[in-house]
Amino acid sequence: MSTGRKAGEDVLGQMGAPAARTTGVDRPSIDVARRRLGGPAGAPSQRAPGSLVRVTPPGGQAAAGVLLWADARHCDVWFEDGVARRSPAAFVAPHQGTAPPALLRVAAEMRLFLSLNEGDSVRWERMTTVVEGRIVEKCRYGAIVAMADGKVVAVGFRKLWPSQASGAA
Repeated sequence: MSTGRKAGEDVLGQMGAPAARTTGVDRPSIDVARRRLGGPAGAPSQRAPGSLVRVTPPGGQAAAGVLLWADARHCDVWFEDGVARRSPAAFVAPHQGTAPPALLRVAAEMRLFLSLNEGDSVRWERMTTVVEGRIVEKCRYGAIVAMADGKVVAVGFRKLWPSQASGAA
C-alpha cells in the first residue's frame, strides 16, 4: 500500500526527520495508524477518560469497563476482554462497587497517557527492548511517535510512559 508520499519526505511536516524509505513491504499509512488510535482529539472528552464505567445495553447484561473517550452521543469503552467498543452514551454510567484488577490497570494506564502531551519524550517496550521517541501527534487511544532514527510509529496508550519520571516519592 502506498503512503502517498515520496521517500525522504517529512512525514508530519513538523519534525524535520526523514520518513522511512519504502522497502517493498506494505506498511500502513500514517492516516491508517491515526484512525486505529481513535484519531486526533479535536475536542476534549465529555467524560473523564480513565474512569470506571458500567455499560448496560437494553435487554443485555451490564459490563464493567474503562472510559477511553466520550462525546454527547457515544462512549468508547475498554472492556475486560481487552477489546474497546463504542456504546451509546445513554447506556454508560459510573461504575459502582469493586472492579476487576485488569480494568484497574487499564484505567491507570489511560490516566498516565492523559498526562502526556505532544512534544513529550516517551518510552515503550518493543519486542525485547525499550525504545524512546517523541510524541508528534496525540490521538484518543495512543500517539504517533517519532524515533531518533526518523522512523514514525503508532503506539497504543497502554504501552506508553514518560521518559522522565516526575513528582515526589
